[in-house]
This record gives sequence, structure tokens and C-alpha cells, in this order.
Amino acid sequence: MSPKELLRLSVVVMLFSITPAAAATISEIAQYKGADRQEKLERGAQEEKELNFYTSINTNTSMPILQAFEKQYPFIKTKLTRMDSERVVNRFTTEYAAKRAVADVIDVGNFELEYLRRKGMLQSFYTPVAANFDKRLVQPDGFWVATRYSFIVLGYNTKLVKAQEAPKAYDDLIDPLWNGKITIERNYVDWFMTLMKHWGPEKGGNFFRRLGKNGIKLREGQTLIGQVLGSGDDTLATTSNNTLEPLQRKGAPVDWVNLEPVVGKTPSSGLSRNAPNPHTAMLFLDFILSKDGGQKVIQSLNNTPTHPQVPPDPPRLRDGFRSIIVDPVKYIDELDSYQKLWMDWVVNAR
Repeated sequence: MSPKELLRLSVVVMLFSITPAAAATISEIAQYKGADRQEKLERGAQEEKELNFYTSINTNTSMPILQAFEKQYPFIKTKLTRMDSERVVNRFTTEYAAKRAVADVIDVGNFELEYLRRKGMLQSFYTPVAANFDKRLVQPDGFWVATRYSFIVLGYNTKLVKAQEAPKAYDDLIDPLWNGKITIERNYVDWFMTLMKHWGPEKGGNFFRRLGKNGIKLREGQTLIGQVLGSGDDTLATTSNNTLEPLQRKGAPVDWVNLEPVVGKTPSSGLSRNAPNPHTAMLFLDFILSKDGGQKVIQSLNNTPTHPQVPPDPPRLRDGFRSIIVDPVKYIDELDSYQKLWMDWVVNAR
């Protein structure tokens, strides 16, 4: 080889050696399990500098979570988009269809995330924290992990009902004693379906037909139900224990009983398939699920954390009772049929 050819070859080799490697894909970032994972994520996040968080969590909880995340990673600025679950899904879907990559992490109900997964809008991810969690809280293919619990309990006004007289089991709700004194959340089809699946059609059908004929009231919105219960306008009501606990702390005359099996909902966090800041998104997913990060913040704000080593305050929000969790796959697949039964047996049976 001539000196000129050697020179040319050396230039080509030099140019090749300084050509940057192809950027990692979102999938590669999300699934990375190497020992240097934390270092890689932080290095990438320092370049991205931003997190876009779409959530249905109320701002009293979501803002402190983001502030704690920024404190741990001061080179990151967070942007919060907070709406109800339906509006979050609609906005994210619209932006995704328009090829506008805005959201990094989406935190809504797990059946909304299942809908987005089926549309191909979510990216599965690996987080080492998930290994600690109840398997019911982790999507089998890694598309989301539950960030908090919401258990459906029976609340009661303590001025109208003594603790020892409050219903202790579901069958107590069909006692004529409570005719006209029970308020049911109008949109609790997931509660209805989950109990029907657990009990079977004969036992479940018998219970809900009789419940619908026991003079029930219907209201929409857990916050409203909690307020009306506290005012004494309602006597008994199905609602979330996370709704009643803050009211009780403020001195409202409310308490609740856990009718077993207690039905639990699990709002969860997922990763957008076209997340503009994937390194930062993965740091945040680790954070919101970690016992010393987001789960501790959730605990401090009277919500119910999902990390098994972070007990809620008070512990009765999560512990000491048997629970069943709403299955998002069955919910979507069978919603239409159960919606019809719910309307026939409960909503329109009064």
C-alpha cells in the first residue's frame, strides 16, 4: 500500500472513530438494565432538562411530588398537565395522532392506560423498584405500575349512625333498615363488575337486584359524596377511603367500614411511546415508585401508597382487610355488558 493510500485510510479510520454512536431509542432507554443504568439516565436527563407529566392526580398531591423530584434532580424542570382521566386521555391521544410529542409520563387509571396500550401509544419499561410490588399492581408486560390505591368503602355520618350499628357486610345493605339511606356513586361500574366477577352471576345478581330496590340514592363525584355525607344530608355512602380520611381529620362527622372483599382501584404511571424526554421520564418513574421518593410524598398527603414498605397514614387505609383489584383488561373487554346490567339492576331500578 502506498503512503498516499495509507494516509487516506488513516483519515477514514479517524473520521469513523469520532463519529458519534447512534442515539439510543426510547425502547432501549426504557428497557436498559445495565449496572450503569442510573448514571446513563442522569447523563441523558441533564441534556433533556425537562419532564412533562400528564396526570389526574389533584394538584395538592401532584405538585409536591414534582417539587420533591426537582429537589432530587435540580437540573430538571417539570411541567404539570392536570385534568380528569378522560381529558388526559383525550389530550394525549389527540397529540399522539398529530405526531406531537409532548407527554413523557401519563398517570391515570389503569384501565385508561390499558386503552392507550391497545392503541400502541405506550412504551413498556423496566424499573428495578417494581420487583417489590404486589404483582396485581404491575402490568404483566411492564407498561405501567400502580402509584397509589383507592379503596371503595362504605362511609357513614357518625351523628346519624353509631359505629356498632353500621353495616359490617355487603348483605347488610339490603336490610330494610337502610331503605332510602344509602347513596351509591352513579359511575361505579368497575366496583359492580369486580364484585360480580368475584361472587359469580347468581350471588352477585341477587345482591345487586335487591340493592337497587332498597331506595338507594345516586350521586356523581367522590368529593361531592364526601361533603354531602359530612353535612348529614346522606347517611351511608360508597366512596373512596382517600376521600373520607381528610374530611375526618378536619373534624367532619364521618367514618367508614371496609366491606370485604374491599374493591380497590389502582391509578398508575405509564411511559409515552414517543416521550420527548425518555431519560428524565425513567428517572421520574423510578422516583414516584420509590419508598424514599414519591411514595413517601403520597403517604404524607393522606393518600395510599402502593410500595409495600411505605405504610399509609393511618394504616387502616390499606392494611388489615381483604381486597380485590379492578382488572383493567376485563373492564374494557366486558364493559358494555356490565354497564347494561348496572343500569338495569341499580340505576334504573329505584
